[in-house]
Amino acid sequence: MASTPELTNASRLTSAEFLAERVKHAYRTFDKGKLAELETLYTPDVYFEDPSHGLQGKQALLAYFDSMSDNLKDCRFRFHQTLTDGSDIFLSWTMFLRHPRLRRGETIRVEGASYLKTRNGRIYYHRDYFDMGAMVYEHLPLLGRIIQRIRQRLGE
Repeated sequence: MASTPELTNASRLTSAEFLAERVKHAYRTFDKGKLAELETLYTPDVYFEDPSHGLQGKQALLAYFDSMSDNLKDCRFRFHQTLTDGSDIFLSWTMFLRHPRLRRGETIRVEGASYLKTRNGRIYYHRDYFDMGAMVYEHLPLLGRIIQRIRQRLGE
């Protein structure tokens, strides 16, 4: 793992704070090249959940990350807030995503948060919260127009 300013001062961090810094470092740019680094963050029995999936086990999670990164042009995270409490970590973030089938490959911005539970310096529970519509559905040609009309009507 490359040294970063956040990780260099590790002696001043609690276990959860140190892991939070490792997580942010690993996810700032998400691609296949990061899978080995991501693997070191999780326990073998990790449970992962986001708005579209629930997965049990590190191998299932890594396979999911691998398949997600197949067609990505770019995926980056900007982290805003990090809260740690004992062994729990909460991260708020903005994801910048480019996929050829969404919004003609232009960048999509999605606000979200992650709640992580840790054990022995690794993540055993990872739950991502974000608006799946803002990430995918609103950017599909037909469905996107329908969702935009629904949102407009709800705002009236």
